[in-house]
Amino acid sequence: MYEANSIRGSIKFIDRYKQLISFEGLERHRHITPMDIDGFIDYAGNAFFYMECKLESKYIETGLDMGQKYAIEHIINAHIMANKMAAAIIFIHNSNPDEIIMARDMIVKEFYFDHKWRMANDSCTVLDAIEWFEKHCKKLNIYI
Repeated sequence: MYEANSIRGSIKFIDRYKQLISFEGLERHRHITPMDIDGFIDYAGNAFFYMECKLESKYIETGLDMGQKYAIEHIINAHIMANKMAAAIIFIHNSNPDEIIMARDMIVKEFYFDHKWRMANDSCTVLDAIEWFEKHCKKLNIYI
């Protein structure tokens, strides 16, 4: 059941990582339902970076679900209102269901920062986006 791996950020419970969580029966006011976030970095409570991954063909066809897009905007804006730095990215993949998606190498399509969605350049990887965010925080003397 447990496959030990000492590399930080690696999958520690390989047999559990494919386990799905159903939010069926949790529909709330205005027909909202819970959503998941695919990745999150908390920089000592001073800055926050959110990541959402989508299958490329689904993203091209429909983009990000509007409810999920609004939720991401609300999260980031709430951090900003609390005088914290925050950003989110949407990245895509073309992996088969049985393959592990190596997030660091995936291409970022959209970036939500400073109350605006922006398209990323065609070669921006998740790692590039994180490094940009960290440099921006350091430039503003935000402890990360």
